[in-house]
Amino acid sequence: MSFDLSANFAVALALAFVRSVGWVMFCPPFSNPSIPAKVKIGLAGAIAYFAAGTLQHDALPHSDAEVITQILVQALVGVVLGYVVALFVTTVTGAGSLIDLFSGLNLPRAIDPLSQQQTAIFGQFYNLVLTALLFTTGAAVVIVEGFMRSFQAVGTSFGSVTLGSLAQSVTGDVVTFFAAAVEIAAPVIVVLFATQILLAFLAKAVPQVNVFVFGMPLQVTLALVGVSVAIVALPNDVVNLVGRAMAQIFGGL
Repeated sequence: MSFDLSANFAVALALAFVRSVGWVMFCPPFSNPSIPAKVKIGLAGAIAYFAAGTLQHDALPHSDAEVITQILVQALVGVVLGYVVALFVTTVTGAGSLIDLFSGLNLPRAIDPLSQQQTAIFGQFYNLVLTALLFTTGAAVVIVEGFMRSFQAVGTSFGSVTLGSLAQSVTGDVVTFFAAAVEIAAPVIVVLFATQILLAFLAKAVPQVNVFVFGMPLQVTLALVGVSVAIVALPNDVVNLVGRAMAQIFGGL
């Protein structure tokens, strides 16, 4: 096995490494705080080595100003690509947080050992399931393949891509994120919301009945049953979200 150590390859490798580091720091599941920094840097280096051959054929910088500009450009591209994937994939966690909000379990928050963030019960549960599904469904491989393709779409120059188009793409992704989160959590949310409406009517019709005594246990029970049924469709949701993220990325590029 021979290694290309030419000057052009070294410059291309450095630029690819900068983009890969920015991507790994934001893109799940590789951005997970539980993954050591050395592993993230090693993954970024491995991706950069295989992607450097693509950048090597583009117009590489020669002056110091061009090198600094390209470093900033590659870092920006990597961060944006990782952020777009993170928006779509963490939709699952957002769906769990919505269920917590409607089930009344959003108050007892705990620190998620993986994300190191304070999330409620179902948000943390969905986050753990999401991390497992990204690997078991092969979605993590699709994410890496999509990032490798980005070096062909955007090399050392933006081409027809402008900062305005990137900003518009990210803004549209945020809207899609909320819509997808509601879509995933909708079956459970509808049941819980209907239960709250019925309890309100019951409290109005029969004032002697203290709905708070059995209302909370009823909502928690329905939430558990609803999540147990809805989670069956979660693997397909994760695969679809990753596919939509890839389509959004290359549609924006």
